[in-house]
Amino acid sequence: MSFKNRAFYDKILLGKPKTIKGFTFIPIVGVTIGGYGKFGLFFCGSISPKAFIIVDSIGEVSFYQVSNDTTPSKLLESITSLLDEE
Repeated sequence: MSFKNRAFYDKILLGKPKTIKGFTFIPIVGVTIGGYGKFGLFFCGSISPKAFIIVDSIGEVSFYQVSNDTTPSKLLESITSLLDEE
């Protein structure tokens, strides 16, 4: 039995910045939503962390990659293209 892909959404997004004790954390997450069906339509989805951007109180920026499934340059490129869509 095979399932046909009905819909698919896969994006890398910036999360909402959160400031804690002088550090600002900006998450980068991957969002995937799929719809599959053989005898009906079933939806599934996942949100997975990809990286964090951390800005300290003096303005120094750090980038920490959580997931090894993509390169840091590809993550930053996808964020740039997302901002161009808005």
